[in-house]
Amino acid sequence: MGSFKQPGRVFGPMDLEVIDQVYKAVWAQVEALEPYRDRESDSERQDAIRKRIFAFAGCGPIDFDTLCDKVIATIPQSWTPTPKPRRSSAKATTRRTIVTG
Repeated sequence: MGSFKQPGRVFGPMDLEVIDQVYKAVWAQVEALEPYRDRESDSERQDAIRKRIFAFAGCGPIDFDTLCDKVIATIPQSWTPTPKPRRSSAKATTRRTIVTG
């Protein structure tokens, strides 16, 4: 594995290993948050995640937890479904008794 050069920053093999692990962790979280997503958009989302990782990685020392937290915090709301209220399965029923005389 070589190094990736970003303007002003060179990532060594250990940095790239951490970056790869962060990518895997973030992508796993995106998949878990939206298992029924449109998978045709996956490559766009994966590219966006990679760009975020390298943007944050270029700002200082590379630490898995810090980098992962920063990337996850910037995931667009549109990628995570809003929970839908659950409908109660028990329907309220009213019985009327008709008394005839």
